Amino acid sequence: MYVADDSRLSDRLRRFLAGQSRRTAHMEESRIRSTASVHVGSRQEPAPEELVAAMVWFEERYGGLFYPVMGSNGMEHGLNGDATGYHSPLGLAFAGVLDGDLTWGLDVLTDGRTAMGPGNWPHRVIDRSMDQRLEKHALLVAVRSWPHRTFTCFTPTGILPVVNSTLLPPPVPETTGPADIWWSDDSTAVQITLSHWPSGQDRWTVRYFASKPQRAAEANPTIYAALEWYETIPADWCALCHEFLPPGLTCTPATKYR
Repeated sequence: MYVADDSRLSDRLRRFLAGQSRRTAHMEESRIRSTASVHVGSRQEPAPEELVAAMVWFEERYGGLFYPVMGSNGMEHGLNGDATGYHSPLGLAFAGVLDGDLTWGLDVLTDGRTAMGPGNWPHRVIDRSMDQRLEKHALLVAVRSWPHRTFTCFTPTGILPVVNSTLLPPPVPETTGPADIWWSDDSTAVQITLSHWPSGQDRWTVRYFASKPQRAAEANPTIYAALEWYETIPADWCALCHEFLPPGLTCTPATKYR
């Protein structure tokens, strides 16, 4: 079943896909099964059924899906006519997602997780499932026009930040994965997302969104207290607004996302 036709999705995600996404042609199961292969060294061998089944499922549910998040390049999903897998550092995988905001491809593992290792950075699991990935994008698009403040938080490699959630809105489990944590209600949202992971240290982007500018302007004490165990500083760049951030600036981007 194509993901946008799935009635089990959250209302937020269904609205997002209905309003923001489109679907182009996708690869049929018969063609995947007749051409599927896997790179083994310098050779191509017939793909094992585990990989074939994962590619068929992925293409049926997400193949051809496109939607923008932070920029016009957007997120592109699908095999693009090439049912070729490979042995990634995290197991059998195939190229199924192009992250337009990062201009980098993601591995899709046979269990549905996504992974990425840009440049010389270690390979990391980014999303626990494709639906979780879509959910986090749907929530970001829903609140990105709100006034917000951006911070940078540093943790040891592979450590998901421990947060004092009593200071934040309710958690949003469907959006949360190995590289993302979200809290949200009708007037406030907090996002923590992994942005850099060179060897030895992880860097997380923290965004505090509020429907009213004054609430966003008062975010600093809340964020510092919620992340008191880690070095957390104001960010000097907002990737949502594509702007450098002078100290103490609250982004007010509502007019950019009408």
